[in-house]
Order: sequence, then C-alpha cells, then structure tokens
Amino acid sequence: MSSRLEGVAELTAKFTDLGVKVAARELRGSVKAALEVALHAARSRIPIGTQAHTTYRGRLVSPGFAAQSLHIETKLDKRTGSAVAFLGVTAEAFYALQFVELGTSKMPAQPWLRPAFVASEDAMLQDLATEMRKRVERIAKKRARAGR
Repeated sequence: MSSRLEGVAELTAKFTDLGVKVAARELRGSVKAALEVALHAARSRIPIGTQAHTTYRGRLVSPGFAAQSLHIETKLDKRTGSAVAFLGVTAEAFYALQFVELGTSKMPAQPWLRPAFVASEDAMLQDLATEMRKRVERIAKKRARAGR
C-alpha cells in the first residue's frame, strides 16, 4: 500500500503566505486533526481487561484505563517548519503499548496500535489535505473581510 498526498507544493506555498506564526499554528492543528482518525481506530482496537489493576505508580485503575489515556501530542520543529503528531498513551499506561502491543516472553503480542495506524493511513492523508485547505481558505476569507 502506498499513500500519497497530492498538492503538497501548492498547500505549502499557501501556508507560507499566511506568515510564520499563523502557518505554524494551523499546520499543527491540521496534523492533529488528521491523526484523529487513527486515534478513534486505536480506541476501538485496544484490548480492555475485565479487572481493575494497579499501575506502576501504585494507583488502582479500572479496565479501559489505557484506552482513556490515548491522546495526540503535536510538536513543531521551528528549524525545518515541519509539524509532527504522536499518538500514544500516558506514561502511566505505557504497559498497554510495551507489553500488550509487543508481547513478552510469557505473553503473545496483541497488536492494536500499529494496525489501527496502518488501516487509517490513507484516511489520515486525505484528512490532512482537506483540513489544510479548509484552514487556508478560512484565514484567506477572514483576511479578505478585514481588508475591505
């Protein structure tokens, strides 16, 4: 499977025209919005136990704790102007990734995050393009109204 995002040069030029701060904020927002597809897919695939358990910090949590802790973080590289989004769980729920996703010598792997991400790849790219276009158009309209 090969995913490709069409019109990158055109969108990049439009984002550049917005100005550095606005473009950075909108790019981060676009990347985060696109990753929402994978977030929902991961939430639907994550194995959920049936009993409460204690985290490594000693806190008693209910089944589904890892699913509830799934979140998206975004970072902007100011040097390159690129935005990156990460999908994962909080530090306290990292066992869901480390042991359940990858398995151990005593427990087989039960992959849920990687398959969710792979299955969502094409939709994420399409959502990224759509989100970027919407944001550029919204800001252009706003600026046009202010310039009148």
